[in-house]
Amino acid sequence: ASVLSALPRKEFERIRDQMIDLDIAVVTLPAANLYLQGRSHDMLPPRGLTRVAELIRAGVAIATASDNIQDPFVPTGSGDMLEIARWTLLAGHLRGDELATAYDMITAIPARMMNLTDYGIREGAWADLVVTDCEDVSALVGGSPDCIQVLAKGRPVAAPASPAMEAIRALEDVP
Repeated sequence: ASVLSALPRKEFERIRDQMIDLDIAVVTLPAANLYLQGRSHDMLPPRGLTRVAELIRAGVAIATASDNIQDPFVPTGSGDMLEIARWTLLAGHLRGDELATAYDMITAIPARMMNLTDYGIREGAWADLVVTDCEDVSALVGGSPDCIQVLAKGRPVAAPASPAMEAIRALEDVP
């Protein structure tokens, strides 16, 4: 979908409208697109990723992801999807009031694109999540929160050393 950024406006709009009619979703890869695209331009190299904000505001389902981490295609990265959400927010021209949209692009939107129906926060749900010290999604995407705990299938799999970890570890014995 990154080719959409290089098309004249009328052509982009025609394809965008077809995407809406056909219910075609998009996944953007900002790290790879920013690193690989536009290298041959002498001035003002293009960002290389698709027209994120325009597609979102038109109603196209668009998720963001990373398929390369510290490899020949993208020499940086941590696997942190919040980092990718922030890159997408900035490079994709989302507004400051669209922090929640950037969050949805790494959570609910990809789940819908994969036709996952059994997800979300509820008793008995599959618990793959990151615990942070943020009070809301805007702080989570807009800031650089401390990661307190990472859970996979409800079990702790990673955590930095922090005083908050003691409370989390105490929960490990709770059935």
